[in-house]
Amino acid sequence: MTGPATPGRPARHELHPLELLSMAWRTFKAEPGRVVVPALVIFALDALQGTIFTQLAVDHLGLESVAFAFVYGASTLGLTFYSGMLERMVGGVERNERLQPIGEVLRTLPWVRLFLADVVLLVVGGVAALFVVLPGLVIDTVFALVGPLINLLGSTVRQAFRRSVLLVWPHFVLVFCFVAIPLAVEHEVLVLVHELVPHEAVGLVFLSTFVVGTTFGIGLGLTEVSLAERLVRGAHGPGQGVRSEDVELPDSMA
Repeated sequence: MTGPATPGRPARHELHPLELLSMAWRTFKAEPGRVVVPALVIFALDALQGTIFTQLAVDHLGLESVAFAFVYGASTLGLTFYSGMLERMVGGVERNERLQPIGEVLRTLPWVRLFLADVVLLVVGGVAALFVVLPGLVIDTVFALVGPLINLLGSTVRQAFRRSVLLVWPHFVLVFCFVAIPLAVEHEVLVLVHELVPHEAVGLVFLSTFVVGTTFGIGLGLTEVSLAERLVRGAHGPGQGVRSEDVELPDSMA
């Protein structure tokens, strides 16, 4: 189903869960290398720091609850950076535009802004998880698009956080189901892994954390890119002639 067409612009499709999944899968099939290689690097580093922190907290400091809260926060560590990089890597697939060469992506990527956004979400999500799960899920939902928006709109970190809330809020339930719930499932799987695998088996802890994080990260990263592309441009379908110049920041955020 399509919405009314604006003169000079293509008709907009309804925002639909099946279309989001279809677009994410289409992007993965079109550019598997651009999707997987960055994920392997980013989530390997994520798994490494998570393993080191958990080993220190549980085995040496006895702070098991703090470690698990950190694991919850670390579920989003790397995802914001990855989804932001992924938008630059493969966002053109959705817009039917030529993809930037890898060298150009690496040269022009806003590394500092993406890293800063990642750290902010890690701290906020980790603190929220210390108290109760629900605030963490809400944070994961309303700030789900921060990474892609930094690239897609050239936003500052502050602008990306604000714009993410504005875009997500009217579609809160959809984004909650597509981002927050999978993140919560990932968290529970990671906690289960850390409970079942002996802490002294550091290599196995790292490997299991890496596999879980990479699997969920790729799926979530592609979903966040697809959500950002659609919500910024008014929920359209793939291959509808959407142009990069369709995107404009509101005057209040310019």
